[in-house]
Amino acid sequence: MNKYAISIKWSDEDNGFIATIPGLHGLSAFGTTREKALSELNIAAEAYFESLKRAGRRFPAEEKVIPFSGQIRLRMPKTLHAALSSGAENEGVSLNTYIVTLLSGGRVERGLLKRIRAIEKMLEVTNSNVVSNAHDKSQTLHKIEEGIGKYQGKKIKNK
Repeated sequence: MNKYAISIKWSDEDNGFIATIPGLHGLSAFGTTREKALSELNIAAEAYFESLKRAGRRFPAEEKVIPFSGQIRLRMPKTLHAALSSGAENEGVSLNTYIVTLLSGGRVERGLLKRIRAIEKMLEVTNSNVVSNAHDKSQTLHKIEEGIGKYQGKKIKNK
């Protein structure tokens, strides 16, 4: 059990902490404190692993942290390599810095585009409501004008 990741989260529904081992579905423990939930999970996990051992079944694979070096080898068309190198030279930075900046900027740009699309949708709804309200007011005004015309017409007929 020592090599398995543990997750402890608050549950509003249970009014306490729930401890789990990600990847081991159905195995969880409750506690009014984090420490109590962890203690209960240890007891439940020991029983679970003991039952697997008695049944001759394999233990689930542990989740391990995968370290990233921060380096990748990337193949690209020569024309793209030339364009990127030229862009880096124009900016006065290394090719590596230039590519990282472009990649980071792309993430920011995608986030901004999502926000812009959401705002556009809100404006469409708002404009639709404004047009609809203007149409309703126009119809109401037309009915009032019709009523006035009919009233004036009746008034003239009575004379």
